[in-house]
Formats: sequence, structure tokens, C-alpha cells
Amino acid sequence: MTTTGTGRATQEGRSAPAGLHALMDRYLDGDARAFAALHAALAPRLTAFLVHLVRDTAAAEDLVQATWLKAHLARARFHVQGASPDGAVQAWYFTIARNLAVDHLRAQVRDRRRREPGDDGGERDRLAEIPSDLPTVEDLEIGEAEAQEITSRVRDALAQLPAGQREIVELHKFQGLSMAEIAARLRIREGAVRVRAHRAYKALARWLTPTLRALLLLLARGGGA
Repeated sequence: MTTTGTGRATQEGRSAPAGLHALMDRYLDGDARAFAALHAALAPRLTAFLVHLVRDTAAAEDLVQATWLKAHLARARFHVQGASPDGAVQAWYFTIARNLAVDHLRAQVRDRRRREPGDDGGERDRLAEIPSDLPTVEDLEIGEAEAQEITSRVRDALAQLPAGQREIVELHKFQGLSMAEIAARLRIREGAVRVRAHRAYKALARWLTPTLRALLLLLARGGGA
């Protein structure tokens, strides 16, 4: 199945930055510098978009990172459709972000219902605010074989890390815990968690492909919120 970018402006009517499609082409060809440029152009917009949807800055920052990871895994399925190639690139990333926000808010609703039956705390209203005229999560589904191959490469790299670093990466990236939550679970200072995470991501960056290396380095520089 091929996923299409629609070219619609996805952040409150803002048009896409010029040159996104050229950067996307280079990135898809394995140019790590193009990925860094894409990140610089879209990360602030994605962050603002997600903060508006989930109303939690820390959660939005985690969702931005998850967006880049998911987009990287699905990158081979990006395809331009519409009059604006730059808009299609922006729509691609914002669609992934939107679907992750939906999953996040639904998880909050489920958790709140378990803790406080009959009180959704307004989460239904937030779900209603999320644009519904974008491709569905099924449209962004990546091939199982590709996902398994990438997961295998990442897990092989993880196995080379010291146990303390590996545990933090697994909690952060595979279980979705924040640095503060990891610190609480492991009963160590959050600063120590961030130091270990930074070292782990730098080590992983040496062992993975150039494009994924650039992605991991960017996440490490951001402190792995």
C-alpha cells in the first residue's frame, strides 16, 4: 500500500515551508544532512501543533520524537499527490503526529476511566478537536517485513549497550516512558537518566545506518524528553 501526502496545510492553515520536497527527496536517498534540515524546518511546527492538541508540553515533545521515528520507518511509502509537493511533505509528518496524538489522548481517557469511572476530564473534547480530514493511521501502516528488519537492527545494536544504558533506551523508546518516569522507576536522579540516555544514543548512532544515525543524534541532543 502506498501512502500519499495530500498537500493540505496542516497547522491552522499555515502553508508549508518552501523546499521541503527537495529535502525529502534527498533524505529518501539517504542524505543525513537533508534529514537534519527537515527536522529544523518542521520540528517547531510539529511541537506547536501537538501542544495545542494534547495540552501538555512534555507529552508533546515525546510525541514529536515518536513522529520522527514513525515517519522514518514509513519513509519508503511517502508519495506526493496534489498540487503542492512541499505541502504533501508537511501533511505527511502532521498526519503521523495527529494519529499519535489521538492514540495518546485515547490512552488518557482509558486511564482516567479506570481511576475515575464516569469522568473523562474533558479528553473527549480534545479528541473532537483533532482534524479528521487527514489520512487514517491505516494509510500510514508500514510493511511488516520492513518493520521487523528495522526492529531487528535496532535490537542488535541495543544488545551491545551496557545494561544500564540499554534499560533506559528500552523504557524510553519501546515503552514510551518520559525521563522523569524512568528516574522514578529506577530510583535514580533524572539527570543521571539523561546522561545515560545521551551516551546510549551516541553509541547507537555509531552502529546504525547514516539516516537513522542522524535521527538518533538529534534525539540525543534534545535530551530525550
